[in-house]
Amino acid sequence: MKAAIIEGYGEADKFTLKEVPTPELEDCQILINNKASSVNPVDVLVRKGKLKLMTGLFGEHIIGSDFSGVVIASKSKKFKVGDEVYGFKNALKGHAYAEQVAVDEDNAALKPVGLSFTEAASLPLAASTAWQAMVEDGKLKQGARVLINGCTGGVGTAAVQIAKSFECHITGVCNGKNADFAKSLGCDVVIDYKKEKIPENEQYDLFFDANGGLTISDVKSNIAPEGMFVSTRGGMDGVKGAITGAVDVLLQSKMKIVQVVPKTIDLQKLQLLVDQGKLKPYVTATFSLAELQQAHEMQEQGGFTGKIAVAIS
Repeated sequence: MKAAIIEGYGEADKFTLKEVPTPELEDCQILINNKASSVNPVDVLVRKGKLKLMTGLFGEHIIGSDFSGVVIASKSKKFKVGDEVYGFKNALKGHAYAEQVAVDEDNAALKPVGLSFTEAASLPLAASTAWQAMVEDGKLKQGARVLINGCTGGVGTAAVQIAKSFECHITGVCNGKNADFAKSLGCDVVIDYKKEKIPENEQYDLFFDANGGLTISDVKSNIAPEGMFVSTRGGMDGVKGAITGAVDVLLQSKMKIVQVVPKTIDLQKLQLLVDQGKLKPYVTATFSLAELQQAHEMQEQGGFTGKIAVAIS
């Protein structure tokens, strides 16, 4: 089978297409003919070696998190050959940028029927991050006042739609050029971060920083008395950011950093939202497996809405 290999950490030109052995199945795993994947910020971090203490210091790597395809072999009681599935692998383990992927049964669910494989592959990690951040960590309640920073990115687009399904009042923060798109997703109020600041007198039951660049210290006045601040990173960029973020997590009872975990039950909840017409994937561009360099370069450049997909087979 073909896979996109990185032979060392670094820039996007590290990708090489190679023939590699088909993965061997362990108990409670399925082997899928992988039709599509996508690009996530964490995939870029892994490729650049930012997480190499956890992913390994040397050797070749197949990275990639999201997958969507057809089961071609099964050692699982939950899935059978022929099932169309979607899900994501722990980004530190990767292996989704390949034509065939061995997947733990708890990392997958049946693919939403109305979605193409490419659309389905754009959802799992981003939408699961949004769900776990807001519903599980943020204790999202019906009708809550929610602010989503980075509301038009991969995680943000899912977050807005999930909050809308809870009939929340949503304030979205994004580049002003994407304001109309943010409103079409379900934002009631849109703040252009290039021109405006979040009003200090506005308080939210849930402040979700989908971009991950803020700490609770930055927005403390915007958190309601019983509210929560949930972030994808907690501003942990650089040494100073890591120290500040770590201190915030330890000392601030109102702050959580989402640690997304692949879970069938969450993927099934997302599947239901898709089936109900309440959650829609937004794919801004699709690249082939041979074009992963361009896909990752686009991810790093930013400025787009939604997700970048990877068509595989």
